[in-house]
Amino acid sequence: MNTTQHLLVTQYLDDLARMLDHLPPGDRAEVLAGVREHIEAGLVERRGATDANVSAVLAELGPPEAVAREAYEVGPGGGRQPAPYGAPTMTQTPPGRLPISDRRWVPVAVAILQVLALLLLLLLVGGAGAYVVTEVSSSDGGTVRTVDHEAGSTVMLLAAGIVMALPLWIGMALLVGNSRLWSARQKVLHLLLLPACALVIGLSPDLGWLLAGERGLVITSLVALVLVVGVSILLLVRLTMSGRRRSATIAA
Repeated sequence: MNTTQHLLVTQYLDDLARMLDHLPPGDRAEVLAGVREHIEAGLVERRGATDANVSAVLAELGPPEAVAREAYEVGPGGGRQPAPYGAPTMTQTPPGRLPISDRRWVPVAVAILQVLALLLLLLLVGGAGAYVVTEVSSSDGGTVRTVDHEAGSTVMLLAAGIVMALPLWIGMALLVGNSRLWSARQKVLHLLLLPACALVIGLSPDLGWLLAGERGLVITSLVALVLVVGVSILLLVRLTMSGRRRSATIAA
């Protein structure tokens, strides 16, 4: 197995590649190849790509920010590279000169806006899984149980949830869209998180109701809730950490 397929190594190389965006393609590829070779050699010496060995090799190599700064300071050919604005350099950039969307508090602010929007959405769209149970005594002494779910209400609740959360989403989108703290792919993930959660939470009850009635409605609603909360937390934590690392690089 290729030792660079380890999750920690992949994340390290991805972060480094993003920080080297302003280098010429050939120089960028050379730096990444050199770092990858160094990691593989270090893991071969330690006889295995265990988590402990990988962490030790990456610690010796230094954070990706330091490697990126060195690449911009002295290119692979030995010449000094002109670092563009916002690229990792050894020169300290005064915080006041940084655009608002590139400052260190932005990743946390974006995460807070996302969480508030998701909570608001859950409160409103969560009602899409509601149903009414009616029990009526029959003439023979038995009980007739009727379960009713108004499927059309999902669309209205979904629309209301999106409208209520829209101001928070717009604020988040403005910060993310104008920021250099995330790659294009990460920005898309940020922007699509809320709409995707709205669709999953809003449409899953109707789908469960159509497939299996009352039981299907309950199961799909719970699965959708767990899925949305779990994926959202995981994604926001990773995006926030990535943004903070990038902000530290820009400010360095």
